[in-house]
Amino acid sequence: MNQTENKNRISNKFSDGIQILPEDVFRGVKKFGWLCVVLALLFSAVVFADGSRRYVPRYTAEATFTVSTQNSSSFIGGVSVYSFYYDAAIANQLTETFPLILNSNLLQDAVCEDLGFTRMPASLSAKAVEGTNMFTLSATGTDPQIAYDVLLSAMENYPDVAKYAIGNVKITIITSPTVPTEPSNTLNQMDKILTAACVGVGVGCVLIFFYAYQRSTIKSKRDIKSRLGYDAVGTLPRVFFKKHTRKIDQSILCTNPKIDGAFVESVRVFKNVFKNSLKSDKKVIIGTSTAPGEGKTTVITNLALSLAEPEKKVLLVDGDLRNPSVAALLGINIENLEYEVVTDKYKIAYLEKYGIYFMLFNAGNDKRFKYMNSAYVKEIFDSLRDSYDYILVDTPPCGLVSDALFFAQAADMAFYVVLHDAVRLSKIQSGLDNLMSTDIKIMGCVINGVEEKFSLKGYGYGYGYGYKYGYGYGYGKNKKKYGE
Repeated sequence: MNQTENKNRISNKFSDGIQILPEDVFRGVKKFGWLCVVLALLFSAVVFADGSRRYVPRYTAEATFTVSTQNSSSFIGGVSVYSFYYDAAIANQLTETFPLILNSNLLQDAVCEDLGFTRMPASLSAKAVEGTNMFTLSATGTDPQIAYDVLLSAMENYPDVAKYAIGNVKITIITSPTVPTEPSNTLNQMDKILTAACVGVGVGCVLIFFYAYQRSTIKSKRDIKSRLGYDAVGTLPRVFFKKHTRKIDQSILCTNPKIDGAFVESVRVFKNVFKNSLKSDKKVIIGTSTAPGEGKTTVITNLALSLAEPEKKVLLVDGDLRNPSVAALLGINIENLEYEVVTDKYKIAYLEKYGIYFMLFNAGNDKRFKYMNSAYVKEIFDSLRDSYDYILVDTPPCGLVSDALFFAQAADMAFYVVLHDAVRLSKIQSGLDNLMSTDIKIMGCVINGVEEKFSLKGYGYGYGYGYKYGYGYGYGKNKKKYGE
């Protein structure tokens, strides 16, 4: 399969592979579950505060009475006598006309004049008992005494206003009104508060799912194959050191006796896969990654140490000119090294402690970008091929700068380091696209920093990889956790 077909296959797998995984959702719940509670409380508090601010207590005074109309007049002893009565027809008429009279301007003006108000200080409403002349009259306002006074005034002025519509009427009180002591509109916001809490939880869940979507990362060998289209040629566990009162060697090197055996075994397995993937004429191998802090220097340095054998010459090259870190990992001072080979382009020293050769490019700050290019590097590597069995080059992350690309054009093969569950797939794919544009053969990917599900992290402290990268182009000004 050629490079273009492989790139298309990876792109298709990548576009089909974006999904929300249950483990990412679970991680989001563990990390941001508290946010749902906070949002629920916040939304509920806002609704409660708004309801309390808008709430105005209202008081209702009520009275129940009957209304009778005038029947006729008769003369007894020369005196006119009036009687009041009601029947079904009159009751229906009262039911229809009572609300109209109650809300008429005549009655409201009479009440305002009686109480000395310029406008109606309370609202009036009436409820009739069907088929009877019995009514319940209510006056509702913000002041209990005013509501009571309006009710009395309305009952007193109603007969005078009603006579224009239905003739003389008589009101007989059944239940006398009293001054209300409790508001008739209680502040009951429980339904609104519960709804607001549900909305807050819903917003939190949306944020958690968005977090899970953003955490589309590499977590297993199967992800490397199905989502990137490459084989996982190595899997290195994350290293934890137990706490000690005395200072110990904490270098992540397979030669360090303090390192856990699982890490050493993982390096050995990677070395075997690496050797089986090489042909005799493939000697120059680069190791790169997408972002800083993925441990590419650790991976390629340990590979070099594991390849060191009496009959094999291994050359480890620090090709990261912007942020050289191989010497620091090996615990050596480049100023104190005795170099066996020194040219105007590079210098090489033999590290007896590790049984490997170490090379630095001999380029000053003012020259390194001017002269470093693929032709320049290829010329150097071609001159060294016959002297070494393996030439391993630690390069900068190809997802940030182009330095790794001219090393790739001068090398035979490359492997790609991916930090476990850290860098988003979109960034990994972009880095791989940059690397594949050089037509270099990629042997596969190494998953670094794999954490055991049940490791006792609280027992010790982990040796983490930093995310600060001093490249002078804005990449090292802020620490950034990729994939979060």
